[in-house]
Amino acid sequence: MSARKSRHQLMQALVRGSTIYLGDPDVAHVDTELGELGRCLRLQPPKRQRLLQVMHASRALDTLLSSILKSHGVQPAHGIGKMLHQLKGLPPAAQGYLDHKTSTAFVSAIAHKRNRYAHRANAFPTSNQEVDRLVAEIHACMAMIL
Repeated sequence: MSARKSRHQLMQALVRGSTIYLGDPDVAHVDTELGELGRCLRLQPPKRQRLLQVMHASRALDTLLSSILKSHGVQPAHGIGKMLHQLKGLPPAAQGYLDHKTSTAFVSAIAHKRNRYAHRANAFPTSNQEVDRLVAEIHACMAMIL
């Protein structure tokens, strides 16, 4: 099994094993997006494959962040970066809490890179390693907030 396939399956297991998975039907959509992340590994051309990996992984994180904020009675802001900053306002012992340093690091590593591809015409990740780093950051973020 490839490392990429293993990662998306591990991310699915992380989501399925979380307490929020049972409490919010939208989290099932996170699992679906992560499944799509695995299904697009063989698409051609490679630039399309890499862009879809970025989009599916980031959509999964976007929905997960929104669900966590809603579970704490917080209206989610629009955008991954803003929601990551909202997690700083949760009580430190709460599921999903991130400190300032971690939140800022994830905004830089995830939101800014994702926005480059989502909002610019003809912008594609240039290598599988670039996509792997972004998906690894999304995985790390999910692990910390779940």
